[in-house]
Formats: sequence, structure tokens, C-alpha cells
Amino acid sequence: MKINILFSACLLLVSPPLLAVDLVQAYERAKQADPNWQANLLQYEADQLNLGIANGNLLPTVTVSGNITRKNQNSNQSGAALGFSLPDSTTSKQITLTARQPLFRWDAWEGLKQVKTSIDLSEINLRMQQQDHILQVSDAYFNVLRQQALTAVNLQEEQALAEQLKMMNAKLNEGLIAKSDVSEANAQYQNARANRIATHVQLVLAQEQLQQLIGLYRDNLAVLRDDFQFQKPVPNNMQDWENLAMNQNLGILQAKIQRRYAEDEKRVEKAALYPQIEAVGTYGYSKQTPESIMSQDGQFDQVGIEMNWNVYNGGRTQKSIQQAAVNVKKSEALVDAAVRKAATDVKKSYLQVETDQAKLQARKAAMDSSAIVSKASQAQYQEGLKTMVDVLLAQRNAFSAKQDYLNAKYDYLMHVLQLKASIGRLTDRDLEEMNAWLVKPAAESAIKK
Repeated sequence: MKINILFSACLLLVSPPLLAVDLVQAYERAKQADPNWQANLLQYEADQLNLGIANGNLLPTVTVSGNITRKNQNSNQSGAALGFSLPDSTTSKQITLTARQPLFRWDAWEGLKQVKTSIDLSEINLRMQQQDHILQVSDAYFNVLRQQALTAVNLQEEQALAEQLKMMNAKLNEGLIAKSDVSEANAQYQNARANRIATHVQLVLAQEQLQQLIGLYRDNLAVLRDDFQFQKPVPNNMQDWENLAMNQNLGILQAKIQRRYAEDEKRVEKAALYPQIEAVGTYGYSKQTPESIMSQDGQFDQVGIEMNWNVYNGGRTQKSIQQAAVNVKKSEALVDAAVRKAATDVKKSYLQVETDQAKLQARKAAMDSSAIVSKASQAQYQEGLKTMVDVLLAQRNAFSAKQDYLNAKYDYLMHVLQLKASIGRLTDRDLEEMNAWLVKPAAESAIKK
């Protein structure tokens, strides 16, 4: 009775509704629902605004200032000596409009170049984050499918062992078999039950991980087709993939732009050695009350050129230039490290995909062979040629081989995406191509897997 309840619960777990979410739809949802991805987009948008901020250092600035000043002084005696008197208290009001236009700001020009480089770096960072996001969503999606399939296999094994244990208990009551055979069958059943529970927990966790990326979903997921087959990578040559990685790997491109950014920083620091020259124009109005012979009321304006030259600041500028030069050397070392990493990653990914072909063939052959051996063992047991231990071992091998084949399929799918990512070519289109291997699930096929 318990196993029927468990079996029914699993049917409810894997039975599909009218609609199914496929890989492309899951990624589209993730682009809208994943807060981390939204944060990356907002950071990229914020980085683009740096260009306008840097341009502002080369454009005119206009400021408005004003003040009201009250002044008290005892000036009657001195004024009387000169033949006139001044008020003891005066109030001055002034408003000024000042415009500045940089004429020579080498630091601002070099800073603008550095900001343009930082925008290029921001674009590369977003592309890398997009690749990581695609891999993250795909891994979460396929992990749910993997755990669904493994749960179904473990449930099949548990159900088969439950039926077998029931049959053997009946034979034990009739005195046809030894109690040790029943004990062995019960041990195998308890182990299968524990495996099913553990896999179900992994399925729940995988669903939570996917939900964290794409938001709450009630639809079932499209599953891998039964006629899924291995496809060789194109081009089918590791050297070609390595050449592609050297030219397009995002890690290498990122390191090269970071080196350019460090070189720009060095030029910015050197620009501090040059003077800053600005044209300045001022227009204002002032009023003093009470009026006196010394009052300067009315409008005023002035135009001029200002120069500021930081001739010596304790050696900080020279030290900053030296520090920037060290950072340039550091960035060159990071470019070399990125090239080596890219070469290793693309080789590893390519070899993994190539190995997956042999693994899939071997796992499929082992699954088919172990299924035949399991059926033959049961028949031979009925004829007295095999012991119950032999039957249970053959059955365990059959279900284990099926699990290995399922894991090999989903490992291969992720390795294909990782190979594309290693050369910087992983995009939404790759998900569309992989989506062709997915179909709307059916309750009966979900249980068979």
C-alpha cells in the first residue's frame, strides 16, 4: 500500500500540464526575473554614463553665486579728518555669474580616453556575464531534468524490489525459500528506497535553484527526446578551436582591454605635470546700503585667462606615475595568464565533448546489456540456476547502468555549452539549437526514463 502511494505521488510530480517550459523560454524568463542579471544590466547602463561625465570636464561650466554682507566699523573720526563721514554699519549685496571654458586640460583629455576604454571593458564584462548567465540557467534547467529522470529510475527500482520482496515473503511463508534470501531482498529494497528519497530531495533543491533564476513557475519542463544522439563538434579539430579561442575568448579580450586601461591611467597621471589653462568670464551686480562716497554700486564684468600649475606636491605625482607603470606591467602579466587559461579551458572542453561520445556509447551498451542480464537472471532463478543474491545484483547493475547513461547525457549537453563559452561564442542561438532536442513531457515516457 505504501509503495502505491509513493508511486502515485511521483506520478503527480512528473505528470505534465497542458504547457511546458523549454530551455529558451526558461532563459527568457531568467532575463526578466533574475535580480543578479538585472543588476549587471544596470551596472552596464551606469558605466555608459561615465562618458558624459568625462566630456563635462572639457565643456564650459557656469556658476551663479551671491552674498549678503553686513559690516560694522567706527570710521567717523578718520572720515572727519578727510572732510567726510562714513556710516558705522553697511550692508552689501552681490550676485555674480561666472563662466569657465577649459583651454588646455591635458588631464581631462587623457581621462576621457580612459573612460572610453572603461566602456569597452564594461561591454566585455557584460558579454562574459551573459555567457555565465546562460551556463547558469542551462545547468539549473538540465539539473532539474536530470534529477527528475533519476527519481523516476529510483522509483522504478523501489517498486520492482517491493513487488519482489512481497513475492519472496509469500514463498517464505510456504517454506519454499530461505529466510536469508528475504533478508537480502529487504536490504536491497531499503537501499533503493533511501536512494529514491535522496534523489527526490535533490530534485526539490534543483527546482528551487531554477526558480531562483527564472522566478516561480508552475508549468512542467520540456524533457530530452528519446532519440537524442551525440553530435561531433564543428570544427572537428582541437587546433581550430584553440585558434578561435586565441582570437575570441572573452577572458583574453578582457585582459587586453584592462592592459589598455592601465596604459591610459599612466598617461592620466603624467598629465598632472602640465598646467591647466581656462578662460574665465564674470558678470555681476552689487549694491551697498546705506550709500556713501565709497560705495561701488551697479553692474560689473570681467574677462580673463587663468592658469593653475601644480609645480611641486611633495613628489606624489612622480610616485603615482611609477605606480601606474607597475600596474601596466601587472596587466601585461594578466594578459599572458588569460591566454594560458583560455588555451587550457578550450582543450579541456573539447576533450570532454570528444570523450562524451565514447561515454554515451559505452553507457548505452552497458544499460542494454545489464537489462538483458537482469531478465536472464530472473529466469534462471526460477529454474534454480541462480541465487536470489545473483538476481538482486543483476537488477542493481541494470538500474545503476541506466543512471550512468542519464548522467552521461546531461553531462554532454553542458560540455557542449562550455566549449562554446571557451571561445566566446555562447549566445541565445546555441540554446535555440539545443532546444530542438527537447519535447513536451508525457507521463508515461517520464516514468520509463
